[in-house]
Amino acid sequence: MELNINPTIFREYDIRGIAGKDLTPAFARALGLSYAKYLSTHTTPQKTSRHFTVSLGWDCRLSSNDYKTALAEGLIAGGLDVITLGVCPTPLVYFSLFHLDVDGGVMITGSHNPADYNGFKTCVGHDTLFGSQIQELKKIMQSNPSSSSQRGNLTDYTIIPHYIDHLVKNATFLK
Repeated sequence: MELNINPTIFREYDIRGIAGKDLTPAFARALGLSYAKYLSTHTTPQKTSRHFTVSLGWDCRLSSNDYKTALAEGLIAGGLDVITLGVCPTPLVYFSLFHLDVDGGVMITGSHNPADYNGFKTCVGHDTLFGSQIQELKKIMQSNPSSSSQRGNLTDYTIIPHYIDHLVKNATFLK
């Protein structure tokens, strides 16, 4: 299926566009396949005995849940194991990169933009993709990557209590 991709949504630090116009569930699924290909060519799994594993969080925008479902389908079809974190703020996806045994992560968020926007922040290892890395991800998407011969798995992980525990354990109180 030919996907019409607006190249201007691939920005310096994320992929951001208007929900339903620039971003659709089909776009999110294709992004999942493209991210899986990018990940497999830029790093090795944390454990060689398993698939690559990524965390996935999303904000409470009306379009985020549909994008989460489609993105997860693409990631899994691309051969990645996906750990869904649930609705959470972006810092919890970043926390998951250090707290969980994952090879990367994706956050679906419109951030500070108006309600009709949404977007994707992508990470490999402990680092957020930016600049030329995002442009490379766009090129992979434009090449229309296919599914992997091996499908990944989906699991859920409730991260918020672990994040709160981490904050409490590491908090320093002022006198």
